[in-house]
Amino acid sequence: MTDDPRLTTARFRYEVIAPLIVRSLEPKERAYILRDLAARLWPTPDGRLIRIHARTIARWVASYRSRGYAGLLPEPRTDRGQHRRIADEVLQQAVALRREDPARSVRAIIRILELQGLVAPGELKRSTLSSALVRAGASRAELHPPAESLHPREAPYPNALWQLDTQHLLKLPDPSGKKRTIYLIACLDDYSRHVVAHLYPADDRPAMADLLRRAILLRGKPEVLYADNGANYRSELLKDACAELGIELRHSRPFKPAGRGKVERFFRTVDLGFTREAEALIAHGRIRTLEELQAFFQAWLESEYNQRIHSATRETPEARRHHVHPDHPVVTVPPERLLHAFLTREQRVVSAVGTISLSGRLFEVAPELARRKVDLRFDPFDLSHIEVSWQGQDFGLAKPLEPRPMGTREKDAAKAPEPERTPFHTLLIAHDEEQRQARAGRMRFARREGTGDV
Repeated sequence: MTDDPRLTTARFRYEVIAPLIVRSLEPKERAYILRDLAARLWPTPDGRLIRIHARTIARWVASYRSRGYAGLLPEPRTDRGQHRRIADEVLQQAVALRREDPARSVRAIIRILELQGLVAPGELKRSTLSSALVRAGASRAELHPPAESLHPREAPYPNALWQLDTQHLLKLPDPSGKKRTIYLIACLDDYSRHVVAHLYPADDRPAMADLLRRAILLRGKPEVLYADNGANYRSELLKDACAELGIELRHSRPFKPAGRGKVERFFRTVDLGFTREAEALIAHGRIRTLEELQAFFQAWLESEYNQRIHSATRETPEARRHHVHPDHPVVTVPPERLLHAFLTREQRVVSAVGTISLSGRLFEVAPELARRKVDLRFDPFDLSHIEVSWQGQDFGLAKPLEPRPMGTREKDAAKAPEPERTPFHTLLIAHDEEQRQARAGRMRFARREGTGDV
């Protein structure tokens, strides 16, 4: 994955503003959510805990609406290399002043330090001291942690909240006799309990992306995607896809899976209603391949789960997912945009001859990108479509570069198909044919004259 720190910052900013982006809000709702976001304690990518001012959040929202995901990328610093360190004795006194009165503002702490003669007036900036206090664990957010909030028990309408999780389903023997683990990835709509699920031979990012493509194509995109803290669900691939599609990504708290109770209950239903039957069919040789197991599971999912009346909603999940909310219609995503959103991101340095290496294969890119670090977007299962960009500028697709084995030039030339004839070639051949027939006619006439024939 890419190691661009600007992109990491953009992901964090989108995580903050997502509740203000993914749905249409009334002014009062927007103001309430903005105040709530500003009051939260946010873990930054570098491990700090901070609070973010409401004006900063509003500025990020405006940038995202005007420029999209690229609007959240931070601008390069203009003061890079300048000295911004605070003396140890000054920082220790500032931390002591904050701990003495956690409600004391940064401005008041700076004023006290100036009156004590530790810093000159105007020398210490608010942003510099604020960052130092956060790193020292003396921010007001940490000294006054916010009260714990609970998630709602049920989403108010379809596609308001999806729960996403993975389960180790069973062991399936392969042709060599070894047993391989089959994984079930499921996406449950919190309102309707409708489930889109699929079986995969590996629990990885491409499998997760494939499942989400299937769910979004069928049900439209969700406003909130709620997942656990596994590596796949905290990956840059999922964060970037949610940011491009306008989906808020949330994660359950570690070791507290209560928020994913509905999808966990679905997995229990699968174990009781499907897994036992599937294992019996596998033991008797009725199911041998993953394709056969997937067909059996899909039939069970559509007939025994999505079409059965749910005990909590008193409706079938299939019928309930079609409920129409006047203020929150279903938002569909074109397949092309959906495919692009879940492409893997990586960076490569272009060689001096304009090539890159990916998955052990060589690809050709634009010659002007030689010796530059470019951004690639591609599907790991289909390397025929590799998008190339540099500093946000699109440079088209990378082309596969297959080296020709030695000693095959003459052989290939002998097998080369005959080039397509142009109209000029056609006219020339016709002219040659006319000349040949005329010469043949004169020769026949000459023979007849010599024999006395008329």
